[in-house]
Amino acid sequence: MYTLDGHTLDLLGETGQRVLADIHRDPARRPGCACNPSEDGGVPMYVARIGDRYYLKRMPGTGPEHAPGCGSWSPPAELSGLAPLLGSAIHQDPEGGTTGLDLGFALTRNPARAAAGARGDRTDTDEGTGASSRLSLRGVLHYLWDEAGLTRWTPALSGKRHWGMIRARLLQAADSAVAKGRPLTDYLYIPETFSSTRKPEIAGRRTIALHRLSSSARSRRLMLVIGEVKDIRAARFEQHVVIVKHLPDFPILIDGDLHTQMRARFATELALRQAIADSHLVLIGTFTLSPAGVAVADQVALMSLSADWIPFESISEHTLLEILAAQGRRYIKSLRYLTPAAASLASVVLSDTDPPTACYLTDTHQEEPADPGIPQWIWNISTDLRLPPLPPATGRLTTDRQHRPRVDRGVSPNHADGEGGCRETRH
Repeated sequence: MYTLDGHTLDLLGETGQRVLADIHRDPARRPGCACNPSEDGGVPMYVARIGDRYYLKRMPGTGPEHAPGCGSWSPPAELSGLAPLLGSAIHQDPEGGTTGLDLGFALTRNPARAAAGARGDRTDTDEGTGASSRLSLRGVLHYLWDEAGLTRWTPALSGKRHWGMIRARLLQAADSAVAKGRPLTDYLYIPETFSSTRKPEIAGRRTIALHRLSSSARSRRLMLVIGEVKDIRAARFEQHVVIVKHLPDFPILIDGDLHTQMRARFATELALRQAIADSHLVLIGTFTLSPAGVAVADQVALMSLSADWIPFESISEHTLLEILAAQGRRYIKSLRYLTPAAASLASVVLSDTDPPTACYLTDTHQEEPADPGIPQWIWNISTDLRLPPLPPATGRLTTDRQHRPRVDRGVSPNHADGEGGCRETRH
C-alpha cells in the first residue's frame, strides 16, 4: 500500500496512471510505502516517467529501510559489488527517472585501428581499480539483471521464468539507463523468442533493429547483444562462431584471438555449463556488421545461471541455490560487478528471516567477510564437506502482496515478486 498526504493511493489501471502523472508534475511530493509505517507516511518513493508510462520507484539508498517482505526491500549495497559503483560508474537521477552508466568499453571502432584492436584484450576483466571504475561488459549485465529484478527469488516464481519474460524485463530495465549520452536501448539488441512459423517477420524486425549499425569511413558503430549461448563451434578458415539461442539463422563470428581469450577468461563459466545440464550460459558482447552483413564480435563476456535464471559462480553456489529452492526460501542474489574474486561478498541475502541473513561461501583463498550489520551464515567450502544448517524462515514476515494493492502490468510500483509487474529499482 502507498500513501500520499495521509491518503491511500489508488494505483489501479489508467486511474493509477493519472494519479502518478499528477504526482510527477510536482517532484516535491513524495509518496510513501506503507510496508514500514512512520510519522512521515512510510518509506519515501518517487515517480519516474519512462516513455509514455509512469512508475513508482523507491528513492536511492532506501532499499534497506523497507520491510524485508516488501518487494522494494533490498539488502545494503555493501553486501554485493554494487556499493563502490554508486555515484561513480552508476549515477541515478530520481527527478529525471534515469540512471547514467559509465562504460569501460567502446561502442565505436575506427576501422584504421581495427587490426591493432583485434590483438588487444577483448574480454572482460570484471575487476575494477576502485570506486571510479567504469562498468565492464559483465558489469552492465549484472546491473541489468539486478535492475530487472531477476536476482530476486520467491517460491511463487518456480517454473515461471522463460526467455520471453527475461527479455522483456531486461529491455524494461534498460529503458531508464543512459550510456555515452544516449539511451542504452539505442545500443542494445536482445533476440525475441524464435518461432519457425514467424521466422520471416522475426528476421524483418531484426533487420530494422540492426539498421542502427551505421558506419562511415572514419568510424564503425557497435551494438550490445545479450542472449543465451547455444553453441560455440569451429567454422571455416580458422574462425569460430557463437550460436545464440533464438538466433539460429544469425551466427556471430569470433576471430581466433577473441576465441582464445574467451576460452581462457571464462573457462569456469564454460565448464559449469558442461557440468550442469539444466544451467544457462548468457553472453553479453559488442558486435558490428561486416559490409556483407555478417555479425562480427568485438568484445564478449559470459555469465552462468541456474535453471531458474539466477546467476552463480561455482558448483557450491549452485548447490546452495538448489537447496534454497527445494526449501521454498526467499532471497536476493548478490552480484559481483567489478569486485575481484578474492573479495568475500554475500552469495545471497535471505529475506524470509527476521532480520534478513547474509549468506557467504568462503574458502582459504578469500578474505574474511566484513561485518554486514545483519546476521551471517557462512559455509567454508574448503573445510565443511556438507552445507551447514540454514537459519529457519520466519513465517510472520509480511509479503509485498499482502501490503500492496494489486496493480495492472506496466503500472506496478516496480516490485519483482510475481513476474507480472515492472522492474525493481536496485539502488
